[in-house]
Order: sequence, then structure tokens, then C-alpha cells
Amino acid sequence: MAYAGGVQPQSSFRRHIVAGLWLGIAAWIAGALLHAWVPLWQILLIGLAAGAGVFVLQPRLKLATRPAADLFVIAALGTLSVVPIAWVRVAVAAAVFMAAGYTLDRLTRRLTLRAQRILWVMPVALTALLGRWVTQEDDFGSRLLARDPLFPMRFALAAPLPGERVSLPSGAAAWLLTVPGDKSVGTAILLHGNNPGAARQPAAVALQGALLRAGFDAMTVEMPGYGASNPSPESALDSWDPTVGPREALAFIDATHRTASAPTIIVGHSAGVDVALQWLKSGVTAQEAYLFSGTIGGPPLSAEDAAKLFNRQRRIRCCVPDQTVKQINDRFYAGADRYAAELPPTHALIQFVNMEIEYPDVAADRHLLYAAISAPKAACSFAGMTHYMNTLALRRFTLVDTRTVKRLARLFSAPETSADPTRCGD
Repeated sequence: MAYAGGVQPQSSFRRHIVAGLWLGIAAWIAGALLHAWVPLWQILLIGLAAGAGVFVLQPRLKLATRPAADLFVIAALGTLSVVPIAWVRVAVAAAVFMAAGYTLDRLTRRLTLRAQRILWVMPVALTALLGRWVTQEDDFGSRLLARDPLFPMRFALAAPLPGERVSLPSGAAAWLLTVPGDKSVGTAILLHGNNPGAARQPAAVALQGALLRAGFDAMTVEMPGYGASNPSPESALDSWDPTVGPREALAFIDATHRTASAPTIIVGHSAGVDVALQWLKSGVTAQEAYLFSGTIGGPPLSAEDAAKLFNRQRRIRCCVPDQTVKQINDRFYAGADRYAAELPPTHALIQFVNMEIEYPDVAADRHLLYAAISAPKAACSFAGMTHYMNTLALRRFTLVDTRTVKRLARLFSAPETSADPTRCGD
């Protein structure tokens, strides 16, 4: 949808402003499909400016200024996006948007005045409907909203598009997003947390965008049982090793991407921290490792409860047996602190990143994990950031805090420039 409502050149300024709001919301939604992340407040202002421009210029120029308004707003997506986007994609989208807008404009001109008035109030109704579809992990969104009531205006709508599927020898799933224009400074291997969305989970989407903004191609490796990495419940124990996929991903990068001037970094979030440390203790070669929201693990569970949690987190219908789950956990998820204690002296620099708005058990125990990690290491904390990078879910889409993406990107691109080394990305 583009410049909507069949607004006539002589119609009121108010109607043009409402049409501009429609245009801004439509462009915000289009941005999700283009992978162009623009904060809601910015795109609404652009839409309002376009509506006002049509009201002022169309009677004077006697030209079709509404298609120009569509083009202006879509071009703004490419300019204002907090993640890089290919301009060819923007140009194609602008052409489609203008054609759709012209068609819709022709159709809405035929509506009765009453129907047009209903259309003019639809932006408010659509916004309310979208609000009802928003979900949060635990109460993190509510806690953040209590601290920062205006933070939803920074949201960009993001489709979970983890990139091109990379075939790995073991069958593990990996997805590669590349920086447009061959401007990559390196490649990041991203290890996700315990969420059935795997490479498409909201926190992973935010980290992928931040890595692209920092200039890194992002390869997200899905752990066994998550996403498209699907060992059967009867598979051998080794097929559940979460470090196999990352090792194969690194071999792929070495063969196709890595050079002396384009190094590889490791990024682990939540349960991905355990996997990253387990992999690092084997002596993997990487420039740096960024560990977000790491801790030594939760309270012990009974065999039955551990199996239920294991199957639920991976959406395995039925079922990895209790005893098999115990063997998998004992062998591959025995505790991040144990893997940290076995790190070789030559391991990569570890950036240990804490979030201010955190799970209580993570906040209570993360210092123990950091203490178990040997040098070289550094730690910092993100003020005003949640365990899930300030993201929320909107059905199958993700609401991404654009300021958070910028802060994460600064951490990846130049951590040493921070005035306070204990504060991340500031």
C-alpha cells in the first residue's frame, strides 16, 4: 500500500496528513521485506512530510505528485536503514510500490465518501491490531517499557531472513547473510540461544543486523534439534554435538571467505555461550569471541523435567528418551564454567558482555563464569538492554530496537574506542 485514500488535490490538509501516515506505515512494513530497518518514528515523519508535500505541491505543479511521494519514502528506507541494503533492491521496491500505489489510488477514487473516511481512520485501527499481536519473552518488554516508555518508537519491523542456506557435511543447518557491495571486513559465526526459532529467533535477528552494520558477514549455525538441524530421537549421541556445525562452518569460511585482512569472529548468545566456550577449548582459530548473557547454568533438574525441557526447547514432538537426554546434557552441556576452565592459553580474546535487564539467575552467577575464563578477556555491560537485545515478536516478525542495533554494531566494530571499558557500545 502506498499513498492511500484517493485524496483529491483540493481536499483538506488533514486528509493528506492521514494519507501520509498510511504511507509511513506501509513503508515500515515494506522495510521488513527489504531488510531495511528504519525506526517507526522516523518513517512516520517521512510519511507525514510526503503527505504535506503532496498537499502543497500538487495544485501548483499540476503533476502526479503522489507517485513521487511513494518514491521518496521508499528511497528514505535505503538511506535511513540502520543495516546496509543493496540499492538495486531499493530501486525495484520503489517501482513496485509506485505501481501498487497508483492502482490503489485509482480504486479508492471509486469509493464512496463514507468508505474513504473509514479508510482514513484505518492507520489507528491497524496500529491497535498490531499491538495486540506483540509478544515478549517473560516480562522483559514490560520491564524495559517501565524504564523507557518511548522505546517502541525506535522499533523497526524485521522479517527473520537469516540468509542463504549453507550445506554442511554433517547436515547441520547454517545460514549466511552477506554485507551488500562486497564490503565485508570479516565473517562472524553466530551461535544462538535456547529458542525454537534458532537462526530466526528475535535476539539472533538483532545480532545479525548489528554484525552487518559493523561490516561482518553473519553465518548463523543452528544447534542440533533447533531450526533445520534435526537429528532424529534415535540418532547416535555424536549427532547431538553442538560444536560440529560451527567447526564445519569455519571450514567453509576458510575455503571461501577468510583472508588475513578479513578475519573470523565468534558470537555466542545465552546457551550459545556454552557452545562457544566448548568450541574454544578445542583450540579453534578466531580473532575474537563475543559472549552475550553467559552464566554457569540454571538449577539442577530431575531427569524427567530435563527431558521435557530439552524436547520443548527444540519442539521435538516425541521424544528423545530421558536417559538419552541425560547423556547429551552430560557430554555436551555440562556447564560453561567447566569449559571455561579448560581453555588453552592461546585462546582468542574473549569479550564477555552483560545485559542490565537480565534473568535473576544469570545476573547472580555470571561473575563466576567470567572469573573462570582465563586471559585474554574483557568485560562490559549494556545499560538499558535486556537478555533478548530489546526485541519483541510480532507474529512471525521481529520488532528490533534500532538504537540497540547501533550500540551492538559499535561493540563489534571498535570496542577499544569506548571511553569507559566497562560500558559496551557507548
